[in-house]
Amino acid sequence: MSFSVSALDLAEIGIKLKANKTMQLLDMHLNQEGAVFTELSLAPLSLDRDRASYLVNMAALELCTIESFGAATDEDSAVCSYVLLLANLVYREEEVQELRERGLLQRGGGLSNEEALRFFTSFQPLRFGRCYYRIMEQIEAYRENNWTKTKLHTFLHNHKKTIAAVVTGIGVVGGIIGTLLSIKKSV
Repeated sequence: MSFSVSALDLAEIGIKLKANKTMQLLDMHLNQEGAVFTELSLAPLSLDRDRASYLVNMAALELCTIESFGAATDEDSAVCSYVLLLANLVYREEEVQELRERGLLQRGGGLSNEEALRFFTSFQPLRFGRCYYRIMEQIEAYRENNWTKTKLHTFLHNHKKTIAAVVTGIGVVGGIIGTLLSIKKSV
């Protein structure tokens, strides 16, 4: 099983990122109710230097007080799971921007995209918490159980510019033919 997945990987298989309304770190889940898109819902984060420091300290507290994340409850490893999941979603500044556009990283006096990327990539060696395992298992099950759907989303995602150009071209040709037919009828 893959224990890492970027925002681009999720977009390719049809999983959209979404900020949840509860604002609780524990409330992270894969919502597969939609027919077309599946959503990975996470608590939004307003990341400035103080909050970054709080997250580091909270993750350090979890690491120091919980001997084994495998035997821990979801609450015991929520911060590490949340931060590690966000860290694995970003490998480039464009992915940090994607988190901002999806409302997962909120604006306002916070870190730049480059600073946020450096912050999150520093967390990638963290221990996996139970919530993180659960989300990764859900994503892997989604990939396996929706093979056709994920392949279709991957194709559409990778070729969206070409598809848009072809559809536009067909529209233009249709418009020209319609104009020629109307000119021919008026002659």
